[in-house]
Amino acid sequence: MQRLELSVPVAVFMLALPVLFVHARFQPTVQTRVGSTELQFRLSDLAVLAIAGAAAVSARRHGVSALRRGRPVWVAAVAFLLFILAASFYPLLTDDLYPWRAHLVTAVKYGEYALIAPAVPLVLRRSRDVLLVVVSLVTVSAVATASALLQFFGAGIFSARPAGERQPSFVGIDDLGMLSAAAFAVALAIVAVGPRSRADRIVAWVAGVAGTLGMVVSGALASVLGAVLAAAIAVVATQRLSLLDLRRAGAIGLMTAVVLAGSLLMRTAALGSFVRFAGLGHEEKAGHVQSYSQRFVLDYVGLEIFLRHPVLGAGWQAGYDEETYGPVLHAARRRFPSQPSLAFPSPAHPWGIQSAYVEVLAELGLVGATLFAALIASGLVTAVRAITRGILQPHALLGLLWLCVALGVWNGLWFIGGNPFDALIWLAFGFAAVPVLPAARLREAALVRQRS
Repeated sequence: MQRLELSVPVAVFMLALPVLFVHARFQPTVQTRVGSTELQFRLSDLAVLAIAGAAAVSARRHGVSALRRGRPVWVAAVAFLLFILAASFYPLLTDDLYPWRAHLVTAVKYGEYALIAPAVPLVLRRSRDVLLVVVSLVTVSAVATASALLQFFGAGIFSARPAGERQPSFVGIDDLGMLSAAAFAVALAIVAVGPRSRADRIVAWVAGVAGTLGMVVSGALASVLGAVLAAAIAVVATQRLSLLDLRRAGAIGLMTAVVLAGSLLMRTAALGSFVRFAGLGHEEKAGHVQSYSQRFVLDYVGLEIFLRHPVLGAGWQAGYDEETYGPVLHAARRRFPSQPSLAFPSPAHPWGIQSAYVEVLAELGLVGATLFAALIASGLVTAVRAITRGILQPHALLGLLWLCVALGVWNGLWFIGGNPFDALIWLAFGFAAVPVLPAARLREAALVRQRS
């Protein structure tokens, strides 16, 4: 039996990763104040710094050549993050009340999690390293799904909701859906490429079951959208490389159908309410806030803010500030008269803009939206180039599929510095940028495995 060689940087990465998917309320936190601004340092911050430290150690040992293939990603990411930093200050030119100190903290937190992306190619230099980190993510997803199922059947753990309703596990409802979609994408990648060992089969089964049940019990349809997009891309990728057969297509189709059916069943009431809100049925008596109807209202508020600040936006996280959303509330209430007062942002409930695509327009304007689009495009192009070099490699496909998950989740999750979704975003960009073995060497390795 071949001895498993586990380097210290890989071990640190593997052990720190699960911490990033634990909700803030369940983490040890140290709080302090700098003037009127409250600073919080959580265990997840320590985990990010540990991963960054592991990357620094690996870079010192092996150099930084592993970053070369991801240069478009690093350039786009730095440009976007620097603009976010600038957007924490330039609103002061026109708005003295803009709370730049508080928003600067979230900007720094968002940038902190970006350290995960370059750490992936620097630390994960072998296929076994990638497998160990993937197993770490799948394990935390399985534990989260198991906890959510216990909550669903009445266990009062981790701030559970009433039995039979959507559950948050220890991650949060929307982030549980995101984490489950990420695990589901792992199963898709292994099915698409084909399992190369018994370990691959076990990981695929655990990831598929945990991902499917987690998305269903969370009922986060934005995550389901990301998972469906990932499934479609997995089919296209395998078909373009002549790997698609009836068995693979059937497995991916069945997995996707189960996720769709279960999730739609879980959200039947919310979807029915949104259909009535859209004018396709009889509107129920006003008074209750329905999630999808409210998101539509908040998107409208965000677009109105964008029209007032089209070039540079209102400023990073300004969607939470009454000075920003207040002037457009009258138009929003006139546009949606049937919605209760609680559905609209207020000082007591500053909901923010709950779609990243609308938020980037409202808060960062056309300039920020262009940089955001360039970041997404750089990740997608880098990942696609990796999987079109003759032999489909699981880690490159996984980076592409996780980016697809993020594209879906961004419809229902916005920019929040230091939450579990940030971890997946930067993991996806990192996996997309992992160096690729030349196709000739991969074919040679495959022939050696066949002969042995």
